[in-house]
This record gives sequence, C-alpha cells and structure tokens, in this order.
Amino acid sequence: MKRLLSVVAILVLAASLLPVKSQAGLRGAFDFITGTGADPNVRGKFSPVLRGGIVTGTGTPASPTRERWIAFVALSAVSGSESVGEIHQVRNQDQSYARGNPDDIMFKDDTGAISYIDPAWSRDGKWLAYVVTDNHVNSASIYVQQFNTGTGTGTQKLGSPILIADGAGGQHHRHPAFNNAATQIAYDSDAGGPSIDIWTVDVALDATAHTGMVSEASRTRHALGMDANTLNSKAEFKVDYNPADNTKIAYVTNRFGVFQIQIGTLTADGNGESSINIEPNPALVTHDNPSWSENGQYIYYDAPASEDPTNPQDIWRLTLATGQKCNIFIDLAGDVDPDVSQYTNTTRDGLPYEFFTFISQANNIGVQVWLAESIQNCSPPLAVQVSASPSQIDITQGTESDVISTFITFPQSVRAFGYVCRAVNIGGEAMRFRRSIIASPTLMGLRSPATPDTGDCSGMDALAQLGEIPIDCATWVTPDFFTDVQGWWRVDLDPATVQPNHLVTMYWLRRTIQARIVALGLVNKYVPLTWRAYTNVTGRQLLGFAYLKLAKANYRAGSIVLEQNFPNPFNPTTNIKFAQDRPGNVEVRVFNVRGELVRTVANQWYPQGLHTVAWDGKTRTGGAAPSGVYYIRAKSLGGTDVIKAVLAK
Repeated sequence: MKRLLSVVAILVLAASLLPVKSQAGLRGAFDFITGTGADPNVRGKFSPVLRGGIVTGTGTPASPTRERWIAFVALSAVSGSESVGEIHQVRNQDQSYARGNPDDIMFKDDTGAISYIDPAWSRDGKWLAYVVTDNHVNSASIYVQQFNTGTGTGTQKLGSPILIADGAGGQHHRHPAFNNAATQIAYDSDAGGPSIDIWTVDVALDATAHTGMVSEASRTRHALGMDANTLNSKAEFKVDYNPADNTKIAYVTNRFGVFQIQIGTLTADGNGESSINIEPNPALVTHDNPSWSENGQYIYYDAPASEDPTNPQDIWRLTLATGQKCNIFIDLAGDVDPDVSQYTNTTRDGLPYEFFTFISQANNIGVQVWLAESIQNCSPPLAVQVSASPSQIDITQGTESDVISTFITFPQSVRAFGYVCRAVNIGGEAMRFRRSIIASPTLMGLRSPATPDTGDCSGMDALAQLGEIPIDCATWVTPDFFTDVQGWWRVDLDPATVQPNHLVTMYWLRRTIQARIVALGLVNKYVPLTWRAYTNVTGRQLLGFAYLKLAKANYRAGSIVLEQNFPNPFNPTTNIKFAQDRPGNVEVRVFNVRGELVRTVANQWYPQGLHTVAWDGKTRTGGAAPSGVYYIRAKSLGGTDVIKAVLAK
C-alpha cells in the first residue's frame, strides 16, 4: 500500500498533538530497566532490590505505583577483579538507561579489592543492608548504611556504616533481610560450625541521628537447620520475611537434596521452631531466591521452566493457600532472583497485582535488570472479537501477493472496563503493537509483518483524528515481507465522534498462515486461528479466535504449500519453507523464467509438518546462477505449489 506524501507532511503537526504514551516497552510492564549495548555496565548485574518509601505513579490503573529506585550489584571493570561487586542504583523506569537515566554508584572500590554485594532495603527506603567481602570471599561482613530519601538520586550517605555481623576470622555472613519495622535483621552464616544457618539480630536504627545500635544479646542461631538439635552440614539461606507476619520467613535449604524453599516460624531463642515446604510435593528441581508478596498470599521464586531441570530458570508465583503455580516467562533466556514490590496495584478490570524486579538475559542485551508483573501470565485473558477475511480459501489458487485480513473489536464488556482498541491510551488503556521478543498482536503465534519492531504506531493512530478516516500504520521497511505489497494495520474512527469505534484491521501473509494449517493436517476443516495481544500499561492479555478454512476439492491427493522465501530478494542464499499435510517424498526445484531446471534443492521423504531447505544460488553444475527472477516449485503426493524468487547481485 502506498502512503500519500500529504500524510507524511502532517507528521510534524501530529507530533504536537500526540498524548503521553505508556512507557511500557515489550509487553505491558515487562521491560528491561538497565541498559542496552550503549550501557557501559553490561558486564553483569545481579541481586536487584526495589527501594520503598519514594514512589512514582498515582496508584490508578492508568498510573500504577512503583518504587522510584532499584538497587543492584554490578561487576567491577578492574582487570583481575571481574568478580568484585559494586552496588548501583537506577531509576525504576522502563529502559531507564536508554531514556537518559544512567545508574548511580552507591558502593564501589576503584581498586577492585573490596566487594559490595547482597543489597537489601528497609521498607521505608532509608537503610541499606549489604555485605562487604573481597575478590576471593575470604570473609564476609554485614553493614547497614542510611541514605537520603529525597527525590534526587537518593545516594547521599547519612552517618557512618553500622556493623551488623563481623566476618573477621574467616566467617561468612550473607544475604541480609530487614523485618517490616527494620528492628531485626535476618541473615545466613557459617559462624555456627560446618553448616550454613539462619541467624537474626535486633537493631535500633535512628534516622534522625543517623546512628544505629546492635543488640548482641538478641543474636540467635535458629534451629531450622538442625536435626534433633544436632548440627548438620546442610544449608539454610536467603531469608525473606513475610510482610504480613514477621514471625514467618521463607528460605532456601538443601536438607533434602536439591534446593527447596521452606517456610519457617521463628522463636525468640531459636528453639522449638517449625518449618514446612511451600509445596507438599515439590518437583525435584532447584527452587531459589524466594520473595514474598505484600499480602503474604504469594511467594515468587525462580525454578526451571516447566519444572524441567534441563530448562533455564524462570520466575514462578506460588499461591500458598491453594498450591497453584504460575510460570512467568519472557523468552526462555533465563530469568532469576525476583524481588517483589510492597505496593499493590489493580488493572482496569479490578485484578490486583504487584510489580517485581528480576535478572534476565532476554532480548540479547546481556545480563540486565528487568521489571514485570504477573498479570500477563497468571490471569485469564479478556475476550475480544476477531474475524478473518476471506474465511475460506481455495488452496489450489495462486497466493503470490494475497493477505488475510483480521478485524478486531472489543466487546462492550471489555470497553466498559476502560480498554480501547487502538495503540494510544486515549479514552482508556490501549493495545501494544510491537514485533519484539514479546510480539503483540500475534495470529497463530506469528508476528504481523505490518507491526513495527520499535514504536507502537501511536503516531498513525493520532493522525487519524486529523480527519483521514481510516488511516493506515504502514511498515515502511519490510525486508521479511514480499516486495510488491506493504503490510499495514488500520484504526477506523467513528465519523460522528472522530474517535476510534473499536475496530482495528490487521493484515497477515496468506502463505504463512496456510502453511501452518497444512502442516497441522487441517485442510478442509474450519480452524480457529488464535489471535493474542497485550495492553500497554499492565500487559493484560487479550484473546480471540478467527476461523479460516483451507478448501481443496481433491483431498485424496496430498497438500503442499510454500511460504515466501526469505530473504527475497537474496544473494546468494535464501531459505525456503514448505508444509505438507501428510508424510511423503517432496521435490523442491528451482526453474528460470524459460522453464529450465536450475537446481534441485530437495528430493526426499519428509514427515508431515513444516520444513525448511536452502538454495545457495548455485546451478546444477555448481556454478553461480545469474541475477534474475526464478520460480521455486514444490511437489508432493499430487500437490504442487510455486513461488517467485529474485536473485539480486
């Protein structure tokens, strides 16, 4: 589709009319906080912790409450000290570094000799507990430092560090955690002998005088790690207090082999304590880094995806009352170390949720700090209405430049909550339009060629209100789309109100869709095509089904279809995808415009499904084929399909 120059010319005018957009990036609140390739601290980030007390957002569904800052550990750049930690702080804003908010240093040793790790904030964000050690972790001590809580950087130290647990003599005190009132600190330590045990100590912190006292008489090693009051060599560590009940803690233990999470009830003297698994029959995979939700109903942790030990770690949420688990994932790149916000927000349709920060290697940008919430994965989707045109396709007809149109509308029940079927948050919370690692929308899990890799088409959405009804949001550069037709999606407006009438039209490659249907063996059947999207602010999932039938009169013969080769044009190699609805021999051959055979790419048996072969641009004799137009033909069990490809040198 060609865009009129007049439309492009008014982009400058439209820019002044654009509303403030959601700052969510990949899918709702699912986005990285620390930097991209431009970030000088991509050498590694760990142990993210949300800092309470100072917040952003008004607490409404359109402006949820978030902690202003996140602290984390970054690795030293000093040669030979790459495992030394530094504690940094960054604004809790999606893609913060890219938005001009580089992180601030809280603790760093320029020589690389001293390591600062395991940060933990008090609930009011005034006090930071942390561990001081060295490059070889010969010993580890816990300190507490007060910081200012102004709306600037919040990194001004107030008073001197307060020693909580002294690691002199080779003792290792790790993973401090404050109780709700910041009157007690729990930590794990090997001070009691061969095991790693949970300890607590009472503290009195004076935010006015910037001082603190430690009650040595209260220091207690807890019996959670004992067998019949006898020391063992097992470990109990990584404590997190239940915010709703300061006598209960979640912690990790290897008493039963693989790391598991237990809940313990503390006593003042450490004796007579009880503990239970968070699950009656947990899978025998590593469960690590527990973090309790504010209401005490959920525990977040990391464990292998699908509880398969061969998979990388994902974030999980366990509902303690029911035992129900939810796997919260991005792209199976490895997500660990969640820290849950103390602030509860609600979606427009009344679902409560809490943000959490974590570490991920997603999006190919290194180990970074991310922020998310559970709505996308753990809540049932909202139903939307989707229809396809055409709804029936003769599979024997040409498909060189055909598209399938999908028409998306929100039912009145969804609109009543305040969700709007458009890209910009005008009149409510809109949809996300992105071809990122978390694509939205998708059809059969496929990203639309028309949806941009960056941005969200909100500019075109705003242009529609200037009078062009409807207006298209075109993808200006589409290397993975066929060359003679551009993809687009469109927001239709109500002429009476010049506002979106909750109708978005999206276009999909017919060849790509029908290849999936053939691969599933569903020719001559109506197939529900799953359409899925996410909202801008909370990533609320939207779900609908468009029904499509691939018709073929002679169904006794096999069906085979080609997707458009990619890249196209190409030089020198291109990938050719084909799908067949039953197993059999497949011939994939390349012909020139005179009908002469150039190369046989495949001639062998394939099972039912979707397959990929490659043509390296060479002829049957091994020479390089000249530039020009070629036809790729696939045949199997009586079925035939042909596509056009361009070799451009």
